[in-house]
Amino acid sequence: MTYPIKYNDEFLARVEALHVGGRDLPDYSQWIKDHMGGRVVAFRERLLPHILAFTDLSDVDVLDFGCGTGSSTVVLAEASAAGRITGVDIDAVSLQIANLRFTHHGLDNRIATRVIKPIEKAGDLDLPSEQFDFALLNGVLEHVVPFRNRSAVLLEVWRTLRPGGMLFVSETPNLVWPYDRHTTGLPLIPWLPDRWAHRISVALGRHNEEGDLESRGRRGMTFWGIVRPLRATGPVEVLNITHTGNRLFPGRPAFRPSTKRRFATAVLERGLGPILTRLGIPATALGPFIEYLCLRKPPAA
Repeated sequence: MTYPIKYNDEFLARVEALHVGGRDLPDYSQWIKDHMGGRVVAFRERLLPHILAFTDLSDVDVLDFGCGTGSSTVVLAEASAAGRITGVDIDAVSLQIANLRFTHHGLDNRIATRVIKPIEKAGDLDLPSEQFDFALLNGVLEHVVPFRNRSAVLLEVWRTLRPGGMLFVSETPNLVWPYDRHTTGLPLIPWLPDRWAHRISVALGRHNEEGDLESRGRRGMTFWGIVRPLRATGPVEVLNITHTGNRLFPGRPAFRPSTKRRFATAVLERGLGPILTRLGIPATALGPFIEYLCLRKPPAA
């Protein structure tokens, strides 16, 4: 099989071992393709333009929190030639794959990685306060279990940002939507009790009996669930509203959205946009995913 990026056989073997428990699930082939360069290509086209709508990443300290196998980290490092990139994750095996990826792309001398322990409370993230200018949480929050720990994760990452620093959240399923587009492809799964969500997903062949559906990410977050704990510490500027006109796509993506997505975008941006802006609500708060949400700490006085 041909993959988007020609990583070596060792890399492929490690990726396959990472997903060995999901071989019988319908998304298995796509998972392998994603790790074999699919997500690097997608992030270059679908994520980076929207980050660059808020910051050019030049000469900044960047934290890729929950970087996994390093696809997003590669894209951040490519875009920030003079920047200093740190990738952290709780999974040591994923970080081993990430380091192989960085070597392939010639970026291993510019990216530092660290295995961290799961965050449950303040102080659990072993990184200094006010160390970074930009932090990315891409496809991370939905995997944090138990649910109550997510506020601690947000607060710890927020703590590491300098005054004026930006927190960028993307690819997190929006819990206001009852359809699980992220994990099982089934309706109502995000809203069901844990036991029922597990039973239905297994019965319909979308989850393995022995697997943890919660950590796979069946339940996302809301915009309010993200900003509420941060606002308890002080002001939070929603740059989507103040800097980019409250658009669903803050930058200019290199891909053409589907007709359905263009229609939804027109409704949220042109129809409801002025109302949402007056209410201080970014358009992404009503979409199926929390995407391209950029929050900024107040700059130093």
